[in-house]
Amino acid sequence: MKLEELLAKCPKCGNTDKTAKRKFLDEHKAHAELESITCDECGYVFKKND
Repeated sequence: MKLEELLAKCPKCGNTDKTAKRKFLDEHKAHAELESITCDECGYVFKKND
């Protein structure tokens, strides 16, 4: 996700606060996979790693 996308407002509620949910990899304790980026206010999913 680009910086402009991270700073963009939520299309549902207009909030700019987002949370990145990550899953830490077992074999590399310091590395993680991005699961999703969601809006803190309404829960809109900006990006989901399928």
